Amino acid sequence: MEVPETLYPILFGLFVIIVITLVLVLSLWRYRVIRQLMEQQAMKHGGSVVGSYLLPVLKFPYRGLPVVVTSVPGTKYRPAKTEVNITLKKVAAADLKIMTESLGTRLGKAFGASDVLLNSDEFDREFVIKTQDEAFVRTILTLTLQEKLLRMRQQKPRISLESTWLAVSVPRVIRTEERYDELFELAFYITDQVLEPGF
Repeated sequence: MEVPETLYPILFGLFVIIVITLVLVLSLWRYRVIRQLMEQQAMKHGGSVVGSYLLPVLKFPYRGLPVVVTSVPGTKYRPAKTEVNITLKKVAAADLKIMTESLGTRLGKAFGASDVLLNSDEFDREFVIKTQDEAFVRTILTLTLQEKLLRMRQQKPRISLESTWLAVSVPRVIRTEERYDELFELAFYITDQVLEPGF
C-alpha cells in the first residue's frame, strides 16, 4: 500500500518527535545512573550529592581536604569525563602533569617536546610526565604509584597538580563502584604523597 505524498510531512514530523524523545529518555537515564552511583559513594565517604539533576556533583572530605567529583557524558562537542578535584592546604613543591601516551604526545616528541623518563621501560612507554622539577616527580612517582597507573592504563588516567589544586580524571563516565574506588584510591595516594612532611 502506497503512502500518499500529503502524509510525508506528517510522517517525517512523527519520526523526528520519536527520535528526540528517545534521545531525551536515554540522556535522562544516563544522568540518573551517574547520580545513583554518586549517592552510593557519598554514603561510603560521608559526603553529599549537590547540583542539578543533569550535573550532579559529589562532595566529601579526605584528610580534612575538600573533594569534588564530577562526571559528564560526552557530546558532539565535548568528550566524556569523570574528574576528582582535591584542594590542598599548601602549595605543591612543583606543578606536574601525567597523561597516557597518545598520537598527539608522540607527535610532540617528534617535534622536540620532552618529558621526564623514570627509566622504567613499561611506564615510560605508557605515560608522559611534564614538570619543571624532576626531583619532585621522582619522589612522588613511587613504584606503588607507577603500578596503580599501569593497572589503570586502559582507563587513560590523567593527573594535573598545579599549586594547591589536584585533578585526577579519566575520559569517560564511570559506571561502576569499583571504577570509582580505583579513581579515588589513585587521587588519595597522590594526595598522601604530596602531604608527606618535606614536600
